[in-house]
Amino acid sequence: MKEKKQKKQSIDTEIATEDGIVEIKKPKVKEAKLAKNRQKYTQKYFNKFAGRSQDSYDKMLQDDYRKIVERAHDLSSITEADYHEVMMITIPDAFDQTSKVNYRLDKKDDDTYTLLYDQALVTILFFGDDVLYYHQANVDHRNGHIAYDVSGEFNYFDVVHMETAIKYDRPINPKYVTLDLEVGLADGTIVPFHLRNHRIHEEYDLHAFITDQEKKFLDTLKQHVRESRKL
Repeated sequence: MKEKKQKKQSIDTEIATEDGIVEIKKPKVKEAKLAKNRQKYTQKYFNKFAGRSQDSYDKMLQDDYRKIVERAHDLSSITEADYHEVMMITIPDAFDQTSKVNYRLDKKDDDTYTLLYDQALVTILFFGDDVLYYHQANVDHRNGHIAYDVSGEFNYFDVVHMETAIKYDRPINPKYVTLDLEVGLADGTIVPFHLRNHRIHEEYDLHAFITDQEKKFLDTLKQHVRESRKL
């Protein structure tokens, strides 16, 4: 993934969460105040498995996501002129071997819930005309630390195989369900994308085989690949 002349344009940027695609929000006129002690605030926020969402915590997440996008630009040597659409996929993942991921059902104003986690593996996909740029990093929302960055890129035309698999951690009474995509390139390279790592709980109810954001990502990538073969 690893600089064209920058041009001014509008980019559709989205974050894929377990409950839907949400826009990377632009700062409001009146911004929510950040907690002075972020780690203590996050720990208290996740003390309960369910609770009403807070703008201050949402702003912290948004700031973390923007920082990862900036790091992706730097490592990939790209600007907004190199792509026309962005998707961000987040799945729960411990930041290091000594950490344990905490979960929370965040209740929104419209009475819907979003499953949050205090540590995540973030994958950002930048869709260019002929190239997919991708960036992956771990983020610890408890303190804002970001690490383990990996960037890459490949031409759509070089894709020779795509395999999508839904898996469970165990066949009976599973606790987790995952969705993975492996992209095979002409040179034999396999590029894996982790699209889902859902924790199955009492209120877990997936209404469709795949979620809207998973379908949008798969459809978008496969459309680019198939169109490249027609050229």
